[in-house]
Amino acid sequence: MTAPDVTGTAAVELTIAPRIRPVGSGTVERLLPFRRRRMVGPFIFVDHIGPEVVAPDSGRGVDAHPHIGLSTLTYLLEGRMVHRDSTGAVQTIEPGDVNWMTAGAGVTHTERPHPDDRSIHRSVHGLQMWVALPDEAEELEPRFEHHRWADMPTDGGPGARVTVLAGTGWGLVSPVEVSSPLVLGTADLDGGSVPIPLGHAERAVVALDGDLDLDGHRLPVGHLVVLRPGSSPRLNGTGRAVVLGGEPVGRRHIWWNFVHSDPDRIEQAKADWRAQRFPTVPGDHEPWVPLPG
Repeated sequence: MTAPDVTGTAAVELTIAPRIRPVGSGTVERLLPFRRRRMVGPFIFVDHIGPEVVAPDSGRGVDAHPHIGLSTLTYLLEGRMVHRDSTGAVQTIEPGDVNWMTAGAGVTHTERPHPDDRSIHRSVHGLQMWVALPDEAEELEPRFEHHRWADMPTDGGPGARVTVLAGTGWGLVSPVEVSSPLVLGTADLDGGSVPIPLGHAERAVVALDGDLDLDGHRLPVGHLVVLRPGSSPRLNGTGRAVVLGGEPVGRRHIWWNFVHSDPDRIEQAKADWRAQRFPTVPGDHEPWVPLPG
């Protein structure tokens, strides 16, 4: 996990190694933002969670914390968690489902282990991503949507199957209501091959497990591989991967949980959270995460 980032050849522009970061009561492997690559399309933040086995009574998850100017996407391959937010949403997310929360002008949320799982060993594996909103959506009212795995468009056959979780790719359209053109999809391969979708200005691939390559360029598991613009490689091998990208939304500032085109708006969000002027999570606002520093 400490391998340095390296430049690639042919279709690969850059490979970013994960960095361990504390989140809530555990740790994650952070892929974005990165010093040499702040965003891929509108994706400004990518955390790889697990895979790991969590001990009984080992943590309460992530306490109440705020966001502005972004959409969060939670996707699990193993385990489950309970999402609550200040819109009133309460939703258990199961493997394959998608939770999509758009913060807009401001939202507060928590992420907890399912009550039935607290006292047992449980497996956790998934991704948490932030998508920066375009200018016209940064200050909209917050909203939340949940989509089951069975509702996600999928295609393929023996040896290869693709699913679009958000946006468009492989000729498929996700039901998730995105704010700008993007792709977030999964590829499950068992000796097969699939093309990386064209049609998006910036794209990247994360191998989640197995033995995968892009036109012979092996993909190290858990690394984010940024593709060269206009390239059209094929993903080959056995394993699971995520494809993400889209159209850039312009320069964005990021500080803690806040993303925005205007740095003064982030300063206002800091002051609002410090003074607890953000909306609260019904029934789950205490304790809340203090502003860093």
